[in-house]
This record gives sequence, structure tokens and C-alpha cells, in this order.
Amino acid sequence: MKKFVRDRYELKYSNFNKNWKLYNELEDFAPNENVFDKQTITNEVHYIMRLCAQYHLTEAFKAMKVNLNDDNVAEVLEEGNIGTPGRIAKVLCGADIYDDRELGGGRWSVKPRLASFPNTGNTSIPITKRVDIISNCSHHFIPFTTLQREDSYAIISYIPDKQVLGISKLQRVADWVSQRFWLQEDLTKALYDEVSKVAETDSVYVGLFNLVHGCESNRGAKSSDGAFTSEYYGGAFEDPELRNSVK
Repeated sequence: MKKFVRDRYELKYSNFNKNWKLYNELEDFAPNENVFDKQTITNEVHYIMRLCAQYHLTEAFKAMKVNLNDDNVAEVLEEGNIGTPGRIAKVLCGADIYDDRELGGGRWSVKPRLASFPNTGNTSIPITKRVDIISNCSHHFIPFTTLQREDSYAIISYIPDKQVLGISKLQRVADWVSQRFWLQEDLTKALYDEVSKVAETDSVYVGLFNLVHGCESNRGAKSSDGAFTSEYYGGAFEDPELRNSVK
């Protein structure tokens, strides 16, 4: 594996031995956590991690008797084609520590800058935004999302205390937290916790409505009508009338 990784790493970066050591010193962390919660990495270490994942995925493809020379699967380094195992590793790990596009990138990416502003106008009404959710089941590593049904949506609402968040930042928070591997009910609380921390208020409501889980719709039960709803709230949103007003 080390030779496999080194050969590819050195096409892009230097100081392989130093970063190989740093990678091997990383501690395991939960599928729904972020590496920067307790550790730190660089793009070089992240790339070694990706290449190690690619190596093991290549071995898994061999075990499944996949022809690695097939044009749709093959790695062609001289053309910059990382092959299907490489593409899967990128999907599950992100391209680098600033990637906010890949399904599992939130485990490895730096927290986005979340601008907040003093609540000089003493705003005390709910600020509510619908956001898109694309996350992954921690049991099957298959996505679940708001994007598969017309009646599927997610809401984040909060009542400002001392700080008001930039409205677009709620989607960025949702992306960074969601792009890991979760049970939906745990994701709902995690979104509440993150918004509560950034906005410095307990009065936060998170609702994920009718999300479609690929592990139910694309395999197993193959349900064409399955959908899952979860909510988490605190502070002023303990009032059911207030909660219903923002849904």
C-alpha cells in the first residue's frame, strides 16, 4: 500500500515520509464527527488518506472480480483519470480539506466561516430559512435527502439573542454538518446544536420533513413512498404554536 500511495502522492506533493507519519498518527473518529473536533490535518495528509482509501477500494474491487481494466473503471494516471476506486474515495472523503461538494466531505473539511452580526435592532422574531439536506445513512453509507420528493424540505429557524447570522450561512452550516454519515434523528439534533452555538441562543428549531432514504428506496424494501420526518427544538420553540408558525 505504501508504494501505491507514494507513487501517486509524489505526482502532486513533496515530503511524503513526514506526511505519511502524520497520517498514521491520526486517531479514528466517528462517522458523523469532523476530524478538526480533536485533531488537525493538512491537504497533504488528507491526500494520503484518500489514496489509502483508494488502495483498499481497489483491493475490494479485485475481491468482487471487477475488471479494473474496463474503460469505465480503469485508472489512467497519465490522463489524470483516478479510476472508479479513486472516484469513490473522493466522494466519501472529499477532494481536500476545503471541499464542500462531496457526500462525505464534512468529516474532513474545515468549518466554513459563519458571519454573524450584533443584534443592534433587537430583533426578537424567528428568522427562518428552508435549506437543502443531502446526507448519508451511517448504516449503509447511502444518501438521504430533501431533493427526491416535492413535499420534502428542511427548515432551520432561530430567534436572535445577541447575534444575527448571515442568512446564507444557514445553508453552509447545514451542508458542513450533513455531509457525513448519520442517523437522521441524530443529524437533526446536531444541526440544532451547531446553529445554537453559532447564533448564541437556545431558541432554535430544526425540522427535516419527508426525507427520502436511499437505503430504503433503492434497496431492501425498495419503498416508493417511504419518507422520514424528525424535529428538534429548544428555548422559545418549546411553544407548539410558535413551532407551527415557522413550518
